Formats: sequence, C-alpha cells, structure tokens
Amino acid sequence: MSEVGLHRVLGFWDVFFASLGGQSPFLSDLTYASVALAIAGLAGPVAIIIGTIVAFINGFVVARLSKRITETGGYYRYATKYLGGISVGFFIGWNYLFYAILYGDAYVIGASYIAQWILGIPWQVSLSISLIIITILAYLGVRISARYAIFAGSLEMIALILISVVLLLIPHGMFFNPFSYVSSVSLPTLMVAVVYAIAIPTGYGTIAPLSGEVKKARETISRAVETVIITGGALATLAIYSTAVAGLSYMNIHEFMKFLNEAASKGLSPVVIVLHHFLGILLDPIIIFVMINDGVLGGLAYVLAASRTLYAMAYDKQLPIVLSLVNSKGNPTISVLISALSLDSIALITTYLIGPFNAFLLLGFLSMLANLIVHLSSNLALFRAATMKMKAVLYGVDTMRGLDKAVSIAAVLITIFTAIESTLGINPVKLMPYFISLAIIILYLVIKALITRRGFFKAGIHNYRMIK
Repeated sequence: MSEVGLHRVLGFWDVFFASLGGQSPFLSDLTYASVALAIAGLAGPVAIIIGTIVAFINGFVVARLSKRITETGGYYRYATKYLGGISVGFFIGWNYLFYAILYGDAYVIGASYIAQWILGIPWQVSLSISLIIITILAYLGVRISARYAIFAGSLEMIALILISVVLLLIPHGMFFNPFSYVSSVSLPTLMVAVVYAIAIPTGYGTIAPLSGEVKKARETISRAVETVIITGGALATLAIYSTAVAGLSYMNIHEFMKFLNEAASKGLSPVVIVLHHFLGILLDPIIIFVMINDGVLGGLAYVLAASRTLYAMAYDKQLPIVLSLVNSKGNPTISVLISALSLDSIALITTYLIGPFNAFLLLGFLSMLANLIVHLSSNLALFRAATMKMKAVLYGVDTMRGLDKAVSIAAVLITIFTAIESTLGINPVKLMPYFISLAIIILYLVIKALITRRGFFKAGIHNYRMIK
C-alpha cells in the first residue's frame, strides 16, 4: 500500500456502462418504476418522465462542474471548492456517502426481494451471496467491474427493449395518454412517485466520484452523464408504459387501478405480476439474470463511488489518512472495504428488522432525500462557479456562463420543490434516520471546529510567551 494516486484507466464506454449498471435498468423497472406505477396509477409514465427531466437538469449541472474539476471525489470536491471550503465539503461528502450506501443497498435488497417472491429463494441466501460478490469485485478494482458492466449491461438493454416491444404488440392492448390521468393524482402523491422515478436514471451519480480514474475526464464525464440519464429514463418510460398497456389487455381501467392499489398495499410489484401473466415460467430465468446482474452491479457501482469519496476526504486529511492509501493497481482498498462492509451491514440489519420490501422502500426513499441535498449543493456550486471571474476560457466553460447560471437556478428551484412536496406525502417517522445522521454530522463538525479553535488559541498563547 502507498499514497500513489489513482490511475486513469476508464474510457467513455467503461463509464457509461458502469453508470448504467448503477441504474440497474431491469431491476429499476421491477422495483422503483413499479412503485411509481403503483403510486401514480396510469400517470406513472408521466412521473417517470418528470423524474428523468429532474435528473437530467441535475445531471447537466454535474456535467458542467466535471469540466472544471477532474479530481477524484465528485460532489465533495465541488462543494469544497465553490461553497465555502472544507467544512461544507465534508458535510456534502457525508451526505453523498449516506445516499450512495443506502441507494446501493436498496438495489441489492430489491433483487433479493424479487428472487424470494418469484423463485422462493430466501432473501437471507440471495442477499448474502450478492453482498459477498459485491465486496469481492469492489476489492478487485474498478477496471474489472467496468468490463463486466459493458458485457452485462448490453445484454440487459437488449432484453428490456425486446420485452417492452412484445408487450406493446399484445392483441387488444389499450394505448392511452398518461398525461390525461395526472389530474386524478394529488400533487404530493405524484411527487412521491417522482422521487422514486428519479432513482431510476440517477446512476450517473456514480460517475463524478470516479473522475480521477477517467481518461480525458473533462469530455468523457460530461458526455457519459447526459447520455446515461436519457438512456435510463427512456428505457424506464418504455417499460412502464408497455406494462400498463399489457395489463389493460386483460383488465379494464377500473380493474387495473384496483390491481395497482392492491399491489401497493401488499408490497407486490405490478410489473412482475403483469410480466408473469404473459411469460409464465419463462420469467424465472429473467429474474435469475436480474438478481445476479443488477443486484450485484447496482450495489457495486455505489460501493466504488462511496469509496472514492472516502478516499478524497482522507486525501484532504478530513478523515484518517489511511483511507487514502492505494494498492499497486491504484485501488483504495481500505476505503473500498469500509464502503462495502457498511453496505453489507446496513442491508442485512435493515432487511432482518423490517423485511426486504419495506427495507427497499425505506432505504430507497431516504437515499433519494440525501441525493436531492447533494444535488442542491452541486446546483449552488455551479452558480457560484459561473459567477466567479476567470482569466481564460477553458474547454468552453467561460463561454456558457449565462446558460450555467440559468440551469443552476432552475435546478435549485426544482430540487427544493421536489424535496418539499415529496416529504409531505410520506410518514415523518420514516425520515428520522436521515435527520439523525445529519445531526451527527453537524455535531461532529461543531466539535471539530471547537477543537481546532482551541488548538489555534493554545498556539497563539505559546507564541506570545515565546516573544515575551
């Protein structure tokens, strides 16, 4: 182990598919998109479109910031440079860790839930196996993970598109305008669905922390962020709309709405139910593929991203320096193991206490709240960066200041609105884990500031005595 920096080994397709793996498209449709459909009904596709637009606006902000900062650390780096220094960066860095670990947990738990429901495999078995594989792959390094993501992600995209097209071509399927059903859903309820929808294309959140390992990071990161959001959102919208059309081929609208309500109340995935109606036992091998591919790759992408944030914070001496040590292959193994073990323990404990489906819902929603806070900080960081004077034009950054300001302001307003409206539609008790974690972070920063000031005070007295 040494303090040698990370190696730039990732190209565009490595980053794109690693991020797409972080989205876990198929699993997202069986879980997050399914929840959005159950909550918003036939307005579900609209919720996913809105979620994709919100994600794209926030993603555009990240794409612009990635042209300015190419070091490892992503959102932590953005906040540190543009929002008031190391304390703000530390706060945002820990928010990102909260988001990344819980979001990765939600994916791997969602996979084990579906495996138990469809295949009868106990979640204790599938979840444990998935977590072990995630930990091993993360330890082996980002390059091996990216190669697997390219192979598995390509197969998954093809399978998802083919299944969606087949569902759309089912005889007597009723095509409908999802926008005409928006008025039938209250705004807070719709925004809760939107928060789950944002979770689908938000796999781009794994890209920025890996900037220090990407070739030609200024161009590659921005292209990958924008492309993966559009791809993930389009796939999810297509899949959910085709599922609704297929469901309406053997149920009328009233029966379908009742079916969605019952699925939501019983913790069942309406997407899986509709797919099973048409595919029968042919769905089982698909579920096995999803469980292995998405459950592992979704959790893995966020373990890697969290570990790079830990690495960056330790590199800046905001955490123990040992977390910044890397092995000969350029992998910060200690930060990787801490991130992986955190994901493992939270997944196992939460699922044991409240069951896989409720654990998925809780961790998924909490992670999205932290995600909104993280992106609010990046939106503000872009606005601050766009108002700073620059001596030279760099990679087109200086020529788009007006656009950067406009987008950052719009992103701030949208993010705040989404956060407020979505929290109004959920039980406040479920928000407590997030607020408790925030209180702990703030208390840590206050204690650290007091200790630092005390150290400066003592040093000042010592210097004064030396002068005397």
